[in-house]
Amino acid sequence: MITRMGTAGTATVRDEALNRLRGPGRILVIALPVARLLTGMVALGAVAAAGLGGYWLAAGTEAVERLWHPSAETAPADAVVDMPELVVNLRRDTPSRFLKIGLSLTVASRDRQTLEQAMPQLTDSLQEFLRNLDQDDLEGSAGLHRLRSEIKRRFNLILSDPAGRRDVVTDVLLRSLLTQ
Repeated sequence: MITRMGTAGTATVRDEALNRLRGPGRILVIALPVARLLTGMVALGAVAAAGLGGYWLAAGTEAVERLWHPSAETAPADAVVDMPELVVNLRRDTPSRFLKIGLSLTVASRDRQTLEQAMPQLTDSLQEFLRNLDQDDLEGSAGLHRLRSEIKRRFNLILSDPAGRRDVVTDVLLRSLLTQ
């Protein structure tokens, strides 16, 4: 019995609301959400304009122009510098007695001159390091990865600025590797 009265009361309220919307109230149902949407879009545009204006005041006209027309300039590519091939003796207790290795070093183009000037120190350091290896140190891909990582670390210690904030040698590439 309560359910019927609740349903009848709800139907009456619904009919009254529909009757109100048939007249001038129908315009408000459509116009209010559209007005809120337009207000939100205007507010978003105002925030974007304020941000662009603040950037223009802080960075200048050229910076704003670069936002719309990015420059075709790109960072110079890394340079690859070949080191001379080395043949070194391995440790005495190793079945393979000789190692022939050819390396290429990847450096930023601005650091190429520094690398070429330090090539004698790099070659000396590399020979010293390689003479202390044995054949087990060169086994498998993990051994080659350790070899490349250690050479890169040693070269960056030689080439880095006193603060040591960045690596000069970005990659060590093995051109050839032969043990005999």
